Amino acid sequence: MKVLFAVNNDDISKAIIKKYQKDFKEILSYKNVYYFNAILKELQKDKNYDRVVISEDLEPFANNNYDTIDRFLFDKLDKISDEAINQEGNNTEIVLICTDRRSKSDEMLTKLFGIGIYNAIIGQDRSIEEVCKLINKPRTKKDAKLYYKIETENVNYQAESGDSISEEEIQNILAHYKRLGKNEDKYVDSFNNIVSQYTDIQLKMIIRFLPISVKAVLEEKSPKYQELISFGADVASNKPQLNQYNQIKKTEQEKNKEKIKVKMIEEESNKSRITKPIIIPSGVNTAQVKRLIKEKPIQDISKPQIIEEYDEANINKQAVEAKKGRGRPKKIVPEIVENIDKPARKRGRPKKEFNIENETNQKEETDELIDLFNIEAEGEVQSSKQALSKEENPIDLFNLNNSIKEDVNLFELDEDEDEEEDYNETINNTSMTQTQYKTVEPSNFNTLITKDKKVVSFVGTTKNGTSFIVNNVAHMLASMGISTAILDMTKTKNAYYIYTNNEEHLMQTAKNSINKLKSGSIDGIKINKNLSVYTSVPEDDVDYNDVDSILSTLINNYSVVLIDCDFDTPMEYFEKSQEIYLVQSMDVLTIQPLTAFLRNLQSKGVLKQEKIKIVINKGVKIKSVSIKTLIGGICKYNDPSMTYMKDLFDKDNVKYCIISFEMQNYIKYLDSLITCSISLNGYTKLFISELKKLCDMIYPLINKQTYSSKRGKHKDGFSNEMNDTLSKMKANINQ
Repeated sequence: MKVLFAVNNDDISKAIIKKYQKDFKEILSYKNVYYFNAILKELQKDKNYDRVVISEDLEPFANNNYDTIDRFLFDKLDKISDEAINQEGNNTEIVLICTDRRSKSDEMLTKLFGIGIYNAIIGQDRSIEEVCKLINKPRTKKDAKLYYKIETENVNYQAESGDSISEEEIQNILAHYKRLGKNEDKYVDSFNNIVSQYTDIQLKMIIRFLPISVKAVLEEKSPKYQELISFGADVASNKPQLNQYNQIKKTEQEKNKEKIKVKMIEEESNKSRITKPIIIPSGVNTAQVKRLIKEKPIQDISKPQIIEEYDEANINKQAVEAKKGRGRPKKIVPEIVENIDKPARKRGRPKKEFNIENETNQKEETDELIDLFNIEAEGEVQSSKQALSKEENPIDLFNLNNSIKEDVNLFELDEDEDEEEDYNETINNTSMTQTQYKTVEPSNFNTLITKDKKVVSFVGTTKNGTSFIVNNVAHMLASMGISTAILDMTKTKNAYYIYTNNEEHLMQTAKNSINKLKSGSIDGIKINKNLSVYTSVPEDDVDYNDVDSILSTLINNYSVVLIDCDFDTPMEYFEKSQEIYLVQSMDVLTIQPLTAFLRNLQSKGVLKQEKIKIVINKGVKIKSVSIKTLIGGICKYNDPSMTYMKDLFDKDNVKYCIISFEMQNYIKYLDSLITCSISLNGYTKLFISELKKLCDMIYPLINKQTYSSKRGKHKDGFSNEMNDTLSKMKANINQ
C-alpha cells in the first residue's frame, strides 16, 4: 500500500508507519509533503496512491478568523478530493486529522461529507492508532454519516461557489482602503494581504467594488491584479474609467508643476526688482579715479579681495570719507597706503597684499574695464569731488557698491562680535563636556564585549509577551546585583507608558534618553540602583540607526543590555546582539509572521544558529501540539503561497526554556501595568523558578569575576576583623 502524508511533522508520519506495520503486518511505502498545493501536484503526477493522510493544521495561518480559515480549507480539500483518483478510476481515501476545535455535527463536517471525505478524525479519537485503523479500513458513507452525526437533507453535494463572499467582508475591505486615504504606497501591500485569504474567483468579486483610485494604482503596480483583470470581462469594462482617472491625475500633476515654475520665475523676478531710487552721477572723472575689481584666490576665504588703486597725480592727499553705511570702510589717500601691509586683526585672516611691480599692468586692465557708461565717448567728464558731493545715496546699476560692502565686511568684522562668538563656542563645548559620561568611540564596540558583558535581544509576534519577558528578566537580574539596562526598540514603546508613571520629569527623561546615548551620556529612567530603562515617545520619527554609539555607551556602563524588539527594529541591533531570544506562545497562528521575519534576517546573514534561543511563553499542555512540535514549526519558513519551504535553524540543537501560563501571574502583571510598578512580588514559585532558569541562560553567574562570593575577598576566607584577632593570638603565642 502506498500512502501520501501531509502532516506538519515528519516524526508523526514515521510513528504512523511504524505502528501500522506492527499492528497489521503490512509494509507501507510513503512520501511526505508539507503544503496543500504540493498534495494536488503529487496526486496529479502519481496515480498510485491508496491513501492520503492530511493534518488540518498543515499550514499555519496569520488570519485568526475561523470562517476565512474554513473557506480556505474547504476549497483546498475540494480540489484535492477531485484529484484523489487512482489508475483504476477508484477514489483514493482521504484521512483528515482535524484540529481540536472541531466537534461532531460541525458545519464543516457536513460540507466534507458532501464532497466524499468520510475519514475525518475528531476530538479524543485523534490518535496514531485511529489513523492506522482508517488507513487499513476506511469508513463507508453510512459509517461517516453516523460518526459525523449529520442529517442527509443538510448535505450539499455541490462544492461551494467560488463567488460566495459576504457583504460584511466587502465593506471591511472598502473601509480599510478608505482609512489608507491617499497613501498609495500601501495599496499594493494591502491587496497582497487580501490575495492570501481569498480564491481567484472571490478576488474578482472584490475587485468590482474597489474604488477607481485604488484600481488605478493596482493596475500599474500589482502583478496579481494584472493577472486577475486580464481574464475578467467585468473588470475590463472599467478600463475607460481607469484611463480617465489616470488622465485626470496626470493633468493635476502637470498643473502643479506649472504652478511651481511660475512661482520660481516670480521669485527670481522679485530678486532683481529695484526698490530704491536710482541716482545716476552727472559725470565721472575717469582720468583721476580708477577702480579695479579683481578676484584673486585666497586661502580659506570664499569672497573676492578688493584692490583699490588711486592716481597719485590728481587726488587730494586728505582722506575722502564716504557716507556711513553698513560696514563701509573709510577710503584712504595714498599717504596711508603703507598700512596696507599691516597684518589682519582677526583669527587667521590673510592680509591684503599689493603687488607694486604689477601696478602698471593692473592700470592697463583698468582702462579696459572701467568705462561702464561709455562716458568718455560723450565727453562728459567732471571731477570726482563734484560727483561725490552731489551723491547722497548713490546706487550702482551693476550692484558694485553692494558687493564692495559685503566683501569689505569679510575683512572688517567687529571685534566685539568675534569675542562673543568665541565665548559662546567655549560655553557650548564646556556644557557638552559636562554632560558626557564614559564616551566611547563606535569602532570600539566589539572590544567592549567581554565575559562580563552581554547584549541580548528579544523578539516575537505581537501579543506573545515579549515585553513581559524582558521586564521580568530585567528585574530578576537587577535583584541579583547585576547592572542591567532595558533598551526599548519597539515601535509602540511600551516601556514609555510602563515606567514614566505619567510624571512630567520622567516623560521628559524618557523622551531624550536614547538620543543622549548617541553622544555618550547615560540619562535613562532609573528604576533602582541596578536597573535603568531607555525608551522614547511612541511613534516618534527619530532615527535610531546609530547602533554602534547607542550600544557602546550602554555596554560601557552596564553588565547586561536587554533589547526589546519587534519586526520594525533596525536589523543592526540583532546583528550586534550576542543572543536572539525568540518569544513564542502556544498559539500556532502567530508562528508565520515570526518565521517570515527570521527569513529576512537569514537572507541578510544575521540569523546564526549559535545566536538563537527560544522562550515558550504562556506554556500549557496541549495534546495535539507538543513543545518539540512547536519549535519544529518555528524552525521552518513556509512561503505564503506554499511554493517552497526553508530551514531557518536546527530544531534539535537549539536551547529553549518554558514560562508556564498561570492565571495568578497574568493578573498580577496586568495590575503592574495599571499601577506602573513592575516587581517580582506576587508571582508564583513556579514562575520565579522558571524565570531564574531563563536568567541563567542569559547571564550565568558561574565563573563571573564581577560577582564572586564574599569569601573570595579574603585569601584565607576570613573577614578583616577575624584576621586581626588571629594575628593577635598568634603574637601572644610566639611571646
